[in-house]
Amino acid sequence: MNPEDLDSLAEYTAPVVDGEDVIITITRPDLESNTYLSQLFAFRGETSRRLTHGWRDTAPHIGQHWSGYLSAERSERPQLFAGPSLTTAHRITDSHLGVAEFDIDDAGSRALYVARVAEPGRYGTDEDIPAEEEAPRRIGRAAYQSNGIGYVGDRPARAFLVDLTEPGLGKAGITGSAEVPLSTMLPTPDSDVHDPQFAPDGAHMSVVAAVAPDTGAPDLRSTVWLLGAGGPEALELPRMSVQLHRWIDADRVLLLGSELTRDDLDFVGQMPGLFVHEMSTGTTRRLTDPETVAAATLPPVIVDGSSVVFAVDTDGATRLARIDLSAEAARLEDLRFLTDALSVVTGFTVSGDSAFVTAVTPESPAVLVQVDLDGTGAEGVSAEAVLRTHPAPANSVLPQLFRVPGEGGTITGWLAKPAGQGPFPVVLNIHGGPFAQYTHGWFDETQVLTSAGFAVVYANPRGSGGRTRSWGTAVQGDMAAPAMADVLAVLDHALAADSDLDGDRLGVQGGSYGGYLTAMTIANDHRFRAAIVERGYLDPHSFLGTSDIGRFFTEEYTSRDPVAIERQSPLAHASEVRTPALVMHSELDFRCPLGQAQQYYAALQRAGVPTEMLIFPGENHELSRSGQPRHRRQRFDAIIDWWDVHLGARPEADEPADRPLAAAVVR
Repeated sequence: MNPEDLDSLAEYTAPVVDGEDVIITITRPDLESNTYLSQLFAFRGETSRRLTHGWRDTAPHIGQHWSGYLSAERSERPQLFAGPSLTTAHRITDSHLGVAEFDIDDAGSRALYVARVAEPGRYGTDEDIPAEEEAPRRIGRAAYQSNGIGYVGDRPARAFLVDLTEPGLGKAGITGSAEVPLSTMLPTPDSDVHDPQFAPDGAHMSVVAAVAPDTGAPDLRSTVWLLGAGGPEALELPRMSVQLHRWIDADRVLLLGSELTRDDLDFVGQMPGLFVHEMSTGTTRRLTDPETVAAATLPPVIVDGSSVVFAVDTDGATRLARIDLSAEAARLEDLRFLTDALSVVTGFTVSGDSAFVTAVTPESPAVLVQVDLDGTGAEGVSAEAVLRTHPAPANSVLPQLFRVPGEGGTITGWLAKPAGQGPFPVVLNIHGGPFAQYTHGWFDETQVLTSAGFAVVYANPRGSGGRTRSWGTAVQGDMAAPAMADVLAVLDHALAADSDLDGDRLGVQGGSYGGYLTAMTIANDHRFRAAIVERGYLDPHSFLGTSDIGRFFTEEYTSRDPVAIERQSPLAHASEVRTPALVMHSELDFRCPLGQAQQYYAALQRAGVPTEMLIFPGENHELSRSGQPRHRRQRFDAIIDWWDVHLGARPEADEPADRPLAAAVVR
């Protein structure tokens, strides 16, 4: 894959079933318009058809009487479309900041949706008040900004109810009319809400929100709130952070979330799990084991009121599994897996005796498959079960899997090599998180590097997700050393095992926590010819008061001890770096703010290290995954340019002493 092939990619998500049709969302980057295109497509046998024709159509919902989806025209906010079918759905909201998510009560002919509500005079609500002339913000909260959004206190996420029944009069719902049905904002807790849900019989409306208002002390607890005429009412749950919920019946609700065992901030290495809460008894039971099972944040599906199909993050994969609602602390080996150990599930739905699954595989960036609920697909999917495959770009390679002995246990790693014969320069790539993971799935960054002639080594060191809670907490209080030892062990294993790798031409790169570990690695190991430190967590001290997660992330991972923080700080060790480093960052990154990069860049300059800084305007922490397509291509160009210069065959004498920054942006 070359950088210009970016708009040949596609992502399959959100499958639903409508009769004989399987409907999915297909999203693809478009370099020409510099946006993303998404539409709903229906598949039946060998045939396919596009159902919707908006610029960005997502989140299909199918009911017996009512269906809906979110739709946004180019440069506009998403709105809710609903009707008797997806093809007859019309716009029913006119939210100034757009609709984020929704649910439909099919029998009650109503929709519950979440949208942010701007304070008067902010965010374009008054055309005479531009952003730079808005009133000052008075802040008393601990969490007052969010990456990808900005300030949140003056545009809270609220729940709305809208009637779907057509009155037959007026202009609401008529094509060309600006009128939409009247929506009612419901009383909600004094914090952002998300995950709107109806109980199966419509008896409850509910959302997820913080347990208590934010008054200045960080608190990660959240719960399910019942909405209604009597005002919002919180379910009394154990100390936990709820991510998603689905009603089993009028009394029981299925929760997907993480326990906070020590206190309200104890998030490190917590394995998200499934819980059942009974309103009548007030009891909450965990279905999955807190040490070995990590539920992925995809909506679980309740089957016949007796079992649940859900996604599980395993070592290098996201697999579909089934568990009985009567289970208690079921371990990973107790689960009935429905998909294989290499695919990365991105969405699923259940219909009859089958699950329809969208996924990334080692060979393809997007597939749609059908698997049986009896688990016969756990060892691999037959060709007949693959309903659609999006082809990978030319020159794609299949990585080789490694299992490498390490100080804390066996480390999972991969080697991806270019086609042809070596020796190849090698890039060690380090993932973010740290409680995240690389997978077996097709990965654009790996494929761009191998197509450019670089071998890529990557691994899931201690601190990563997909294993156990003990593996995830192994870097708490020592964020660098255990993970550094593991990624270097996998690199050394690859170099020893494959003579096509050139051990004299090594580079290291990583983003977010991967940027952190890259910076710590080049301060300790000087064998690398160059490094790329991207969107890094580089100064724990300033991160505390500037990041949207700074109030709890730094203290939970690096502790509050100044000596311990200094020992784990890349900025404090910048004077020990000898490796030329490209520092890449996004201008509007509120997760790892731009100041992290600026301080590190200045420290490298002060230490006499050859360095450049590359800043992407208008982008946030998600640049590499969902940034503007042209910026994503320019990012790839900059990465290849840096490695060409420092790892390529050109002698250093041929390089100008002071390369302009523009050379690292456009090849």
